[in-house]
Amino acid sequence: MFINYEHENHVYNVTIERRKDHYFVTYNNTEYKVKAEEIKPGQLKIKIGDRIVKSVITEGEKEKFVFLDGDVFKVKPVELTGKKKTKKKDEGDLSSPISGKVVNVKVKNGDSVKKGDVLLVIEAMKIEYLIRAPFDGKVKKVNFKEKDQIEIGQNTVDFEKKEAK
Repeated sequence: MFINYEHENHVYNVTIERRKDHYFVTYNNTEYKVKAEEIKPGQLKIKIGDRIVKSVITEGEKEKFVFLDGDVFKVKPVELTGKKKTKKKDEGDLSSPISGKVVNVKVKNGDSVKKGDVLLVIEAMKIEYLIRAPFDGKVKKVNFKEKDQIEIGQNTVDFEKKEAK
């Protein structure tokens, strides 16, 4: 099976083949022997060589969110055509990567923040996901309060980039 996924405007070509109880994943001309076990829906335990990795995968309308070792990867399947389609991603995209509960709101409307500052904390399946400022800027509007339920893809914070001087 051939899969093409886009992540941060780069298309990755992956080949997956199942042989007995293992998957063989080929990426960048390197083949990896992988054993995957579904712990429960959306949660996988993946064994690559001697390394065991747990991941959570959730689905949005057009993309998937993969949570792996504390990082969040937003990926979407793409069809390869003769033309390259580029859609400019909203630079300050702060949509929720997962459905869950807002457990902590670290900012309020009008706050100035630095790139990387935690704006909001979302909990899902006993794991906390941090929504961080993508750049220095100002919080225009916080769209959720503590204990609110949030769905995947919902905008967490309206954010304005600080103008360079």
